Amino acid sequence: MNYYQDLLEIYKMIPMALFAYNRSENLQRTLDCLKSNKINLLYIFSDGPKNEIDEEKIKEVRKMLDKIDWVKTEKFYQEKNIGLSESVIFGVNKVFEKHDAIICVEDDICVANGFYEYMKACLGKYRDNPKIAGVTGLRYPIKEKSFANCDYDIFFYPRFSSWGWGTWKKVWQEYTFNTDILVRKIEKVKCKIIESGADMMLMYNSLRTDKLADSWAVPCGLNMIINNQYFVYPTRNMIENTGMTEGTHVRSEKPAYELKWSEPIGLNKIRFPEQVILNEKIKKGMNDFFANNKSLTKFKSHLKFLLNKFRKVKQKIFRSKPDPSKYSTCDNSQKVPCQMAAYNLALDNYLKKEESCLDVGFGQGYGLKILSQKTKKLTGIEVDKRAVKRALKIFKPQNIDILRYDGYNIPFRDNTFDLVTCIDVIEHVEDYDKLLKEMLRVSKKGVFLSTPNRRSEYTNPDGTPKNYWHLREWSFEEFDHILKTHVQNVDWNFIDWSFEDPFKFNTKISKDTLSLVPFICKCNIVLKNDI
Repeated sequence: MNYYQDLLEIYKMIPMALFAYNRSENLQRTLDCLKSNKINLLYIFSDGPKNEIDEEKIKEVRKMLDKIDWVKTEKFYQEKNIGLSESVIFGVNKVFEKHDAIICVEDDICVANGFYEYMKACLGKYRDNPKIAGVTGLRYPIKEKSFANCDYDIFFYPRFSSWGWGTWKKVWQEYTFNTDILVRKIEKVKCKIIESGADMMLMYNSLRTDKLADSWAVPCGLNMIINNQYFVYPTRNMIENTGMTEGTHVRSEKPAYELKWSEPIGLNKIRFPEQVILNEKIKKGMNDFFANNKSLTKFKSHLKFLLNKFRKVKQKIFRSKPDPSKYSTCDNSQKVPCQMAAYNLALDNYLKKEESCLDVGFGQGYGLKILSQKTKKLTGIEVDKRAVKRALKIFKPQNIDILRYDGYNIPFRDNTFDLVTCIDVIEHVEDYDKLLKEMLRVSKKGVFLSTPNRRSEYTNPDGTPKNYWHLREWSFEEFDHILKTHVQNVDWNFIDWSFEDPFKFNTKISKDTLSLVPFICKCNIVLKNDI
């Protein structure tokens, strides 16, 4: 038995995992390619529908999947939509309950003949090498001259590839998908990000600021950077992507580049290098590709446009006092993590089950979703017309009342609500004392507030906030003084954050305090969880 046959014997039952959603047209060709590869075992993970339109499409997809009779299958069908990231993580973990290695494709990935055998050979070859995180059948369309002096059929590059890939259980189990932990670890080796391609820093920043939704591949790439690992790439491409104009993270009329199959690598002819060393010419070719990628160029152009627009707006604003009525949370769909942390603190410590609550200045509305976990009656009020219109569509079916108000006069009787919440709003309000009186008037227990701590890095030399929509920001001492002109009892909380650590809740101010989070109580005694 020769070397390759020995590897195949060891990895004889290595399974393929297929992740499908609602694209039956793409799926059929993917299935045809897998059938031609004569795979041994196929795990199928089908995500559930987001809406009624999806339901019909997914029914068609599952009919196709149920007709597979050319390979043994294990199927996992989700009743509800869990998203691509959770679907992939769930699927890989499920396969690793029984197997030590996996090969994955999504429903828009078509693989060339020989892909399956190539992947098994590579997974066998590098299964005990800690420098290797996984294998892919994708070779990006980099310039052919990059391979002029390459004597092998594979090369190494420090970048994860999610289009036709494979890895081992022991590698996967070391990875974390917790963004806070990843950011903390990456900040220590941030200089290495550029080695994975010029676009990797953009993706990292998008993930770090919660702009990159439902991503699992970027965290895999970041884990590789942290662990100083490489992916095995073929010198001849075996992947085509039929969904490059649509998908979770790729949507455009025309794809940024094309992928075409190359002549397949003969299994018994794969030339492996003896050592894991970067080929400098291929590395340069890959670096040049990611630096000159049309999608990256387009992103940079759009970013430049936004920065110029921001400068013009900023100049206009600083010529006169900011007008709070022109601020709209609908201009930015990004969730603010410290605001979500504040809402959860209110939910856990100051809101009892089946109580009523008023959220003042609900913005994008994600705080209403958090508070609704306990409330019997929940109302949101907002000055922003666009935010109110958006929230009416989202929350009316959930029996959450949505109203527009003038920013000061709250249209309810005294003591209407058990609790009033007001998260990162008061810094936008001109007459904050008037708003505080109104919120206390309509509450039975008191008002839960959150506002930015005036930290030096977020403050201009003249003392004004760098966030130009904030009319002011306070220190703990200043805000405590303001609140105690309205009530005697203030229960103080603080949300702390630094580049090295995730959010922490404290009862004392510190150098890392990001948000001041007081509960101003109409009672004489404040007892958390028993108000």
